[in-house]
Amino acid sequence: MIRESSKKSDSGVSLTGRQQQILALLAEGKSNKELADELHIQQGTVKQHLFVLFRKLGVSNRAKALLAANHFLKETRVQASSEAKRWADSTTKKQGVKQEYVWRMVSVVSVYVPDTLLSSTENIVQRDQYLSDLRKTMTELTDSLDGQFVSLPYGGMLAWFGHPVAHLDDADRAVQLAQLLQVWSDSQSAALGVQDSSVPINNLIGIGVASHPEVVASKATELTGAESFRMAAILARHARLIGRPLADESTQKLAPLSVPWLEVKASENNTTPEQKRLGRIAAVGAESLSLVDVRARWGGIPFLNEIFDTVQSGVSQWVSVESWPPAAATTLIDVIGNAAALGQFRLLRLRCPGTNRRERLISSFTSQIENVTVKFGLSKDRMYSYPSAGERLGAMLADCAAEGPIVLQVYGLKALDALKTILGDRGADHLVARPILIVAANLREAGSSQTIVRLLGPRPNVASAKRIFSMTVPESEVLSEAIRVDLQALIDSLSVSANRLITLAASDTERSIEDFMQEMHFPHNQTQNCLHELTASGLVAPRAGGGFQFRDLATAHAIKKLNVPFTLEKAVG
Repeated sequence: MIRESSKKSDSGVSLTGRQQQILALLAEGKSNKELADELHIQQGTVKQHLFVLFRKLGVSNRAKALLAANHFLKETRVQASSEAKRWADSTTKKQGVKQEYVWRMVSVVSVYVPDTLLSSTENIVQRDQYLSDLRKTMTELTDSLDGQFVSLPYGGMLAWFGHPVAHLDDADRAVQLAQLLQVWSDSQSAALGVQDSSVPINNLIGIGVASHPEVVASKATELTGAESFRMAAILARHARLIGRPLADESTQKLAPLSVPWLEVKASENNTTPEQKRLGRIAAVGAESLSLVDVRARWGGIPFLNEIFDTVQSGVSQWVSVESWPPAAATTLIDVIGNAAALGQFRLLRLRCPGTNRRERLISSFTSQIENVTVKFGLSKDRMYSYPSAGERLGAMLADCAAEGPIVLQVYGLKALDALKTILGDRGADHLVARPILIVAANLREAGSSQTIVRLLGPRPNVASAKRIFSMTVPESEVLSEAIRVDLQALIDSLSVSANRLITLAASDTERSIEDFMQEMHFPHNQTQNCLHELTASGLVAPRAGGGFQFRDLATAHAIKKLNVPFTLEKAVG
């Protein structure tokens, strides 16, 4: 008799081989019919498998199962990676190992949980349940925003963005996480009704956000001792007293338009060393407050009014934002969204994960929408029975616009392509007759600091409807060379071979890119793919007389600074 092997994750969920197979297919967004065809079984058998699987995962619907599937698969990948690392370490104890370090702008969200003495057993039970739910909520929110999460032994929690993968909008993701956590905490703690006078009902926790450039090991999945972690922890303790998340000045500069900021001033007689270290800090305002309108910096953007009118009449509009430097696209998406919010549009933000794998995009987008369903009058448990993941996502977005116009802001280097791919034609059809404005980034070839806003009409693939508006990026919107957030995100988005090629070429600009290509011995098709990637990303350009060169030396030098070679001698075991 052959016994089917099972796999157990860190969270204690044990699945059989068949259940693991179904889970992987479910994470790819497969429908019941597609599952049956793939596994060569009946649809009724698929439903039985899903019933058992949902019960094991502790979920009640398909959307939640997608998120749980991603967690389980991530945990098992981490376990496999840890085993591989232990094996590699055991075989290289006596060898010198070259450890590569990278520069990162790390944005951290710290949750401070005070060690409060409660007066009754009932309150202790309530507090423990509250913290358990908070941990689960923060894990789900962080995963949907493509960040990293760790729970601390004393009850505190940390999430961070920017490593091991950088995004154009890591600080914005951190601030959005803090804002969502505060909304959740306010509603939950009010419902808890803690009676102990030492615990303010709405201030059970404090949330701090900080951003700081760090030099970290490129392969590390967890960070320790980073300045951004320490600053976020300090801010979290102060934040509990005012009931709003607090952020440092660096975070506010990196995410100036995504939330309403409230200035925080220290009292004149407060001259403690800790207060001096905090510097200028700001509180993250509630969603009900108005966002800043900075259209004037971009020439007023007069063509937006016509687009807004079209959407409010009940016809969707797609807008592609194409810019150099890439981070300028994030700013302009915020500018357009803030202007729409002043015109009674509701905001819905989707942030692309670091990988464009279809299953990851589906689970990330779905969970991000579910995180804000209450704002749009929808239920998280609502079922969508469409056959494809794209149609289900399109139906969710259409329902969000059922009670009024919305602006869907999609962030990422290739956000437009990602959303179009996931929705497909059928998913996009759900949006055509809805008051939805879709504003998505779409990185184009590099040039001077400029931005193109391309109006695509009600369907993103209809070329005849395109209208183009060009504008120059304001000097104040270009990040300083010292920060280089967009460059790191751009390098991270490349394939392994293109990443390696551009990093090596940047290490010695006296040599040609072709020299490094020959040394790497790529097959011809891989070489062509690398060059196409690097040209499309704007990092290299054709050279007069043949061959390729960096767009400019400043770009090459900046890439070189992102990687710091360092040699560590492993101790003899």
